[in-house]
Amino acid sequence: MRFSILLVILCAATSSCALGQSASVNTVAGMGYLYPPVTVAPGQLTTVFLQGNVQGDIGATVSGFSAPVLEVSLGSGCPPSTLCSFLTPVTIQIPYDIEPGCALYPPVCNLVNLAQLIVTVNGVAGAPITLTPLPDRAHILTACDTVVSGASGSAPYNGLPCAPLVTHADGSQVASGHPAQGGEEVVAYAVGLGLTTPAVPTGQAAATATPTSETFVLDFNFRPNALATQPMQPSSCGTCPGPVRPVPLYSGLVPGYVGLYQINFIVPPPPVGVQPCSGTVQSNLTVSVGGLASFDGAGICVAPPPPGG
Repeated sequence: MRFSILLVILCAATSSCALGQSASVNTVAGMGYLYPPVTVAPGQLTTVFLQGNVQGDIGATVSGFSAPVLEVSLGSGCPPSTLCSFLTPVTIQIPYDIEPGCALYPPVCNLVNLAQLIVTVNGVAGAPITLTPLPDRAHILTACDTVVSGASGSAPYNGLPCAPLVTHADGSQVASGHPAQGGEEVVAYAVGLGLTTPAVPTGQAAATATPTSETFVLDFNFRPNALATQPMQPSSCGTCPGPVRPVPLYSGLVPGYVGLYQINFIVPPPPVGVQPCSGTVQSNLTVSVGGLASFDGAGICVAPPPPGG
């Protein structure tokens, strides 16, 4: 399925953004999924919002490594709920070369390890932005943060949740009118899943399916409109008793795209009595994916079992 990826992320309020103060042409008004501090993963796609109508040669580096600029959206206004007068969204890829503050093996975190983002406009560098590198910053894409099928990059006005980019094998969207079936393999599209094996150079599209270096864990919750939950990581002892945690059939880069990942998984058989998607029930299964440092989830619709099934 072909997507034009532009992660339109909510503006993180800073003094120059929130108060409408004057700023230089390369002042960063916000970036990331939530408010600061900004955590990033190697290879992650994210959008940096520059204050004002910025034009010219725009570049970015993270701790001296190039952070390729993938798209500049000229003529875009402020995201909702901000007082910024005007913003220029610039989508970049965090370099794979940054060193995360958490090691995969053994799983130990040291959040003192920081990085600095510097954005340049026509060769003029702006103030550095402090980042916290982590091994993963999982984010399942939704219609609210990608430009696909006319998405606006902002939350819908009707108050409904942003539809996650989870598709059937033919590329069609999993939706209430086209729900997933128990036992079906579906695909969730994501960013921020970190390093891969083999490594892919920053700014280059994966030539083939390239799995993540980290093993991600899944959780399935058959409740209406459930929020994401952090899946429990497997025990490090290997022989300790406990439930087997489901893992994706495949988690890795999508061939032909820069920084875009896919998570393939089998939909579990729905339990008897699960509510179908209708009216206020926007999803009846929430699939959560968790890594060492982050987790996210997608609420999807699954067809209830047939009567007597």
